[in-house]
Amino acid sequence: MFSIAIALETFPVLQEVGDVANPAWRLIVMRAISFGVIINAALFFIAINWGRDHVSRGILISCIPSVIAVIYFQFIL
Repeated sequence: MFSIAIALETFPVLQEVGDVANPAWRLIVMRAISFGVIINAALFFIAINWGRDHVSRGILISCIPSVIAVIYFQFIL
């Protein structure tokens, strides 16, 4: 949500576009999701290195909504 708010402030043209199926929105959302997954992957590998199995499992579980969103925006819309 934070990244979408930043995208709306950075690209004011998107505020006029209300349709989420618009290619511009899809691009912004996919970039935001990709950035979040990269951060989660880094945290996952750090947790694995420190032997924090429960933390790493939690990070993987938190990535499930991102994977669902990627599938939705990439293949369904």
